[in-house]
Amino acid sequence: MNDIRRQRLFASLGVAALTAILYIITLAPSVDFIDAGELAAVAHGFGIAHPTGYPLFTILAGIWAHLPLGDVIYSLNLFAALLAAAGAGITVQTLYLLLGVRSAPAKQKGKKSAMKPETESQLPRLLAAAAGALFLGLTATYWRTALSIEVYSLHILLLSLLLWSAVRLFRVQTDDHPARRRALLTTALLLGLSFSNHMSTVFTLPALFLLLLHHRRGVGYVKDVALAVPAFAAGLLPYLYLPLRAAAQPALNWGNPVDFERFFWHVSGKQYSVWMFSSADAWQKQFAYALSTLGSDTMYIGVVAALIGLVFLFRRSRFLAGFVLLMLLTCLVWAAGYDIHDIESYFLLALFALAMLAAVAVHELQKRLRTSVGNPLLSAVIPGAVLVLPLLLHFSSVSQRGNYLVEDYTKNMFASIEEDALVLSFQWDYWVSAAYYYQQVEGERTDMIVLDKELFRRSWYFEQIRNSHPELYSSVEREINAFQKELYKFEHDLPYDAGMIESAFNHMINTMIDRAYETRPVYVTIEMEQQFAPGYQRIPEGLAFRLYQPEDVPAPQDTPFPEFEIRGFDREGRLVDGIGRMYGSMFFNRGVYLAQAGMHDSADRLFDQALGFAPGDSGILQWKQRNAAMRNAVPAPAPALK
Repeated sequence: MNDIRRQRLFASLGVAALTAILYIITLAPSVDFIDAGELAAVAHGFGIAHPTGYPLFTILAGIWAHLPLGDVIYSLNLFAALLAAAGAGITVQTLYLLLGVRSAPAKQKGKKSAMKPETESQLPRLLAAAAGALFLGLTATYWRTALSIEVYSLHILLLSLLLWSAVRLFRVQTDDHPARRRALLTTALLLGLSFSNHMSTVFTLPALFLLLLHHRRGVGYVKDVALAVPAFAAGLLPYLYLPLRAAAQPALNWGNPVDFERFFWHVSGKQYSVWMFSSADAWQKQFAYALSTLGSDTMYIGVVAALIGLVFLFRRSRFLAGFVLLMLLTCLVWAAGYDIHDIESYFLLALFALAMLAAVAVHELQKRLRTSVGNPLLSAVIPGAVLVLPLLLHFSSVSQRGNYLVEDYTKNMFASIEEDALVLSFQWDYWVSAAYYYQQVEGERTDMIVLDKELFRRSWYFEQIRNSHPELYSSVEREINAFQKELYKFEHDLPYDAGMIESAFNHMINTMIDRAYETRPVYVTIEMEQQFAPGYQRIPEGLAFRLYQPEDVPAPQDTPFPEFEIRGFDREGRLVDGIGRMYGSMFFNRGVYLAQAGMHDSADRLFDQALGFAPGDSGILQWKQRNAAMRNAVPAPAPALK
């Protein structure tokens, strides 16, 4: 191994090690919001995840989850951190290759070249590449992605490998050269593997098609496509996992993709299509959010550096400048069409593009500093430090160290529920997803039946209920069949009556509640609409309402309300704020219930607890005052006879 290759290897390992240390220090210690619990359970049980299935992730994370590394969820979070750190390390190689491109000399007949001989010291170039990779690894979105188990950590690694291979392909432009064929095959294979993990890989396609067209026309282009297609198809082979594993009916079998129709629905994400390019207003909102996210993610200095780098890269290679710019714009324009919360992870390719441009800026600026600074090493370090060091300010806002919010909320929900109960909820982001992990992996509260109300709108969910809870399923099989008859029309794009679907849906759930109530406790969480469980009284018992028929309602003092363990986590955001609101709402509801029952001291304590989550809330304060007035209005007990 020559000195340059050794230095490149050490630079990559150094960046990977440094980012890995930062990620591990700030790693989430437990299950995170949204899909983390489901994905951990899917990996551990080799199940089927929500669309688009993520088969490569499931296979790799499943193998990792069964290594003897202790706590499964922490182990999987560590897996995410190491994947993201490896992605940053590989990016050093990508940027080093990119920075080696020189302004092309005048073309000579029969010769094609994208670079001049590399006679100067490569250390400044290597330092610029390392700075660009660190810049990427320390952006807020990239850093957050590394801190808990999600499919995006593997997406990061595959993107870094794909871009490395694409730049190699650009640099090897000699027709039919073995190195070019290898680069082409590697790029096609990595593209397929990346698609087998996450469909947002589609954002890379315009730029990669442009790359295939570069210096190739006619027969040469056809030969490239013929060579690339089999390699790309080989990369898609992990998708065979979905129907093969679904046929075994694992505990988590989202979509049950056992036949072509269901497989296609699952892989294409059919159920999410309603949120794609739903309106011009939605696109404008998301696009504006994307631009603000890129600014805040890079502390804005990254955006400035990227603009400078674009100018310099355009001078070196108009093609490469167009390639990087096309990736950036495709990502932003396409991702903005997806109208969902927490869209930040869809901007990862844009961050890669910014890192490529920022590295070019660092490399060019260090050349201009060299004459004034004198020391070549220092002239490379200064612009790199200016680029990277501000991003360390993300540490406190990104860190998930000590974040047990979802674990505590889930276990507090478990503590609120009596044994063998049925719970209907659609708090997927906060605890339903996490419940899959704790029930199926940790073996906690396996007596409970936790059902997500919104998943009832998908036909596959009933098969999962039938397999997991056959008695519950059989008790409402007729109502399920009636609903599925209407649902079939909707799922197959046939004429349907929305009112009939909704009526059958509500009747099915209410019948399930009625049948379950005969044999077990039944609960609903706070967001469940009032058309469900009509005729029942909802009594706040912990973080859920227990349903009672009017004649069965116990005395207030006989209804439980457990003490909760709530470990604080000083952070703001939609999900953190949401979990606080739900705690506050349930303390408030319990307080109102006890105040109306004349238990004024207990009610007052609950109102105070609610105010801890919603300081200054006018509704809570009014009830606190009302409770005090009710307490004062109670006649004093008659004095005892002497």
